Amino acid sequence: MTKEKKINKTSKYSAIPKSANNNPSKSKSVKSVKSALPASGAGSAIIRLNKFIATHTGVSRRNADEIIEEGRVAINGKKINKLAVSVKPGDEVSVDGKKIKFKEEPKIYIMLNKPQGYITAVKSEEGFKTVMELVKKETLKYKHIFPAGRLDFMSEGMLILTNDGDFSYKLTHPKFDVLKTYIVEVKGELTSDLFNRIKKGIRLEETGLLKPDDVRIVRKNPNKFILSVDLTHGKNREIRRLMEFFNLKILMLKRVRIGGLYIGDLPSGEYRILNKKTAELAISNADSD
Repeated sequence: MTKEKKINKTSKYSAIPKSANNNPSKSKSVKSVKSALPASGAGSAIIRLNKFIATHTGVSRRNADEIIEEGRVAINGKKINKLAVSVKPGDEVSVDGKKIKFKEEPKIYIMLNKPQGYITAVKSEEGFKTVMELVKKETLKYKHIFPAGRLDFMSEGMLILTNDGDFSYKLTHPKFDVLKTYIVEVKGELTSDLFNRIKKGIRLEETGLLKPDDVRIVRKNPNKFILSVDLTHGKNREIRRLMEFFNLKILMLKRVRIGGLYIGDLPSGEYRILNKKTAELAISNADSD
């Protein structure tokens, strides 16, 4: 595992929130700015304005709401007084004319061999184990790590986690056609007709066309077979829905490749920190934005 550089210390900002009746005696001081937004492109990179102010100044969300409603906040020079507003990386946010400054934390790229029984999420309100528990050591050093893409609860294999939103965007957006390869072990007999029907794909009312980019036979036995399935525009549970349509039971579903990046011999539940050049193998076939 590569050694990581220390995260830069946070910059500072201070202001005095005014109360609704402009009584300074009831004001609270805004504390030092902390943290940073993830880079652009990730779903987690867009954040509600009140949360952004609270996170970067130390005031409460309620106090941040008051600051916004009083018209004391500007985004890119335009005054804002409504709460239903979000900010994204690159936006310049100021309170009382003072810009909220932050330093972006160093980028990190993690290749995880996700085991079954973990959900692909930053946190779970239902109490399920999340993939973040498997990279907990890194989350203590990097505050904005998130999964770039998904693997469902019972699926396993390669999952990339990062705090680089641009990278995540290219990795996950369908327009970039990033190829992903899955090994699927299935209970049942694979006839020539069934194999051709799987390759042809199916159309469901709720999902539309489910059709793999390519399907190859890895191994075939009388009561079990293993396929290698390539997807680019992978829809939610696409392979599982495809197999269920033909009344086939999946015994194992494992992602082994994303773009030009392969999971290799990385043990289940373990992870490897990648440098940027290696991580970008995953988006090596992505077109430019």
